[in-house]
Amino acid sequence: MLQQIQLDKVTRKDRGGLRLRETNNKKPLVSVVCVTYNAAETLPCLIKSISDHKTRSVEFVVVDGNSTDGTVDILNENEDVIDFWISKPDSGIYDAMNRAVNYVKGKWVIFLGADDLLLDGFNKMITLLKDANTIYYGNLLFYGKEFLRVYDDYYLTKLNICHQAIFYPKAVFNRYNYDLQYKVYADYHLNLRCWNDPRFSFVHADHFISYFREGGFSGITKDEVFESDKDMLFKKYLKPSSYYRYLNRTLGFFGMFVRFIQNK
Repeated sequence: MLQQIQLDKVTRKDRGGLRLRETNNKKPLVSVVCVTYNAAETLPCLIKSISDHKTRSVEFVVVDGNSTDGTVDILNENEDVIDFWISKPDSGIYDAMNRAVNYVKGKWVIFLGADDLLLDGFNKMITLLKDANTIYYGNLLFYGKEFLRVYDDYYLTKLNICHQAIFYPKAVFNRYNYDLQYKVYADYHLNLRCWNDPRFSFVHADHFISYFREGGFSGITKDEVFESDKDMLFKKYLKPSSYYRYLNRTLGFFGMFVRFIQNK
């Protein structure tokens, strides 16, 4: 038994990809990142989608949370598409995303789920990436329907910008990490911080970036900490007019007026 365990330690591969096999100094424009855990059922379709849209300007990085369902076998089998992958235990999706940023080489980063798919607008979008302090975002097929929205300060109180449509410049992650206290909406929190940060601007482009399937972690899990903090976060990071308009929508005029008087 001891001999078999030692053999497993030697033969079990916890990382791989083109980057470890090639000696070129590829400097991609965009890093497509997928964090996975037991995603063997859906991951092959994503990999095929990445392969169909991959160019010399694009790298594909996968950070896996020590899957046990064959995900690692799929990663091993697709190293002709994956530039770098690693499989080690993590503390959840956003912990894996924070780790992933350490492995990317692109000037911009976009995060996809294992059950998402890239669309043709992805390649059109990357031709627009110019300003290293601009967060570019596009459109989605969202729950099977087209979602086209140019965000403003107030609309951000209604709905987050999905990370499957956002290209973050690497400079964002030089300043911020995902806050792990928010188990589901750490990306919403990140977007609020960036929206308020004068170092960054948001630019929308009318291209469909990805297909975001219904379900997944955010569709079945509540983020009670974020829900508890949401009013405070909107007040902190958005314009007062947007915050009180949000309160009027959610609490009614009287509730909004009381908050205004109490300066809460």
